Amino acid sequence: MNPTQAVAALLRAQPDALFVASLGTATSALRSASDDGPHLYMGGSMGSALAVAMGVAEKRPERRVVAVLGDGESVMGAGSLWSLAGVRPANLLAVVLVDGHYTITGGQPLGVPAVFADVARTLGLAAGVAGTAADAQRLARELARPGVLEIRYDERTWPGPSPFVDAPVVRARFEAAAAP
Repeated sequence: MNPTQAVAALLRAQPDALFVASLGTATSALRSASDDGPHLYMGGSMGSALAVAMGVAEKRPERRVVAVLGDGESVMGAGSLWSLAGVRPANLLAVVLVDGHYTITGGQPLGVPAVFADVARTLGLAAGVAGTAADAQRLARELARPGVLEIRYDERTWPGPSPFVDAPVVRARFEAAAAP
């Protein structure tokens, strides 16, 4: 499984959810899998995507929200897991795409173990680990919210750099999709 296949499984599992993606692989995979759907892409803000997704979940409690995060993003924004456990938005699933590398900056190893689901469980959150697209799709449907889904993929093909993102257009499209 590669990151685009993992994200495609999430989109199949939660087609009406609001998606927030961290920079790099998560954004590239979401744009590729959704044909650049009306999602919120957090380019240039490593470590903040889960916090932003919590804000979206708070503003739209009637909608499912899925935060698609890279493992490097999740290390940089690890404090957001504690916030997720404290705030407990009943509509938010945080998904961590795990390959153990900072892919967009040259593939350097993270240097930390892939224990995002274990940390989430320790904090009292629902958590699961998927190694196939089928498992990712099933767990994205079944995991209680708030939850953390760790998707481990072994095909480290980067979806490639995202084309230019016109921030006002992305915002307008996401706001329209998120409107009550």
